[in-house]
Amino acid sequence: MRTNTLADVIIVGAGLSGLMTAAILDKTTDKRVVILDKGRSVGGRMATRRIGDGLADHGAQFFTVRAPEFKALVDDWVAADLVYQWSLGFSDGSLTPMRDDGYPRLAVRGGMNTLAKHIVAGFSERVEVLTGVQVEQVTRNMESWVIRDDEGRQYIGRAAALTAPVPQSLQILSAGKVALNAGDRKLLEGITYEPCLTGIFVVDSHVRLPEPGAVQRRNAPIAWIANNKQKGISPLPVLTVQADGPTSTQLWEADDQRVLKALVTDMMVYLPNDTRIVQQQLKRWRYSRPRQTHAERVLRARDLPPLFFAGDAFGGPRV
Repeated sequence: MRTNTLADVIIVGAGLSGLMTAAILDKTTDKRVVILDKGRSVGGRMATRRIGDGLADHGAQFFTVRAPEFKALVDDWVAADLVYQWSLGFSDGSLTPMRDDGYPRLAVRGGMNTLAKHIVAGFSERVEVLTGVQVEQVTRNMESWVIRDDEGRQYIGRAAALTAPVPQSLQILSAGKVALNAGDRKLLEGITYEPCLTGIFVVDSHVRLPEPGAVQRRNAPIAWIANNKQKGISPLPVLTVQADGPTSTQLWEADDQRVLKALVTDMMVYLPNDTRIVQQQLKRWRYSRPRQTHAERVLRARDLPPLFFAGDAFGGPRV
């Protein structure tokens, strides 16, 4: 087993920000890049799960394009029929017409995680992606960064990019006794997130939610209900149900069955009376929607070798 891995840049987090960082470095430089992620697969909250014979996006549900640089990439994905327009807005579950703000909500053929895997497939041999790696600490060694995992392996780079949720990034820096500039630390500690409890339900009846197959209810305990079959990624009805931040916080310590029961109660309003739930699973996202964000797309740590923070709590395109 290798104990040391050397690279020019070490990226912690294989969500969209980490993957796009690597893609840009790969395209514009000759740097060797290593991406580390604790998950079994890349993508972070761009997550798709197989349950029974169905599929469900159970993290991020769609994305929008509001920046020209990102649009150029998305146009290529649309041309390749990897990404498609799902909707221009969603019903709130009432008789009010669907909200249309003019921004296409984009989905991915085969589920959101397919896009993450597509990005990885385009990497050159200079980029190495390592999943199942639990990073425990980041330390400074002269002008390099040494990142250690829970099995004692080390990943050494001249630069590091931390794209995981900010509290996790701060935790691994603290474990390695890295002293951030006081101003940077204050900015980073001000970034907060809401949790999200997500239920995935396979049902045995024909289900049609309001077009285009989802209900988005702002400031409601159950904020999102989507039929992945209507969305176009599942061969059979699989519903994704997500609680809002306050409700997820309130139920976070509850056992899975209690949480699933709470999610089902709201979901059943939209289903035929004889609907039977065939399978169900719960996913807990501790760091979901950013509540307090940083305006810039990236924060470079001052007074240290190149160390960057990025992710969905920073300005720029988000899923």
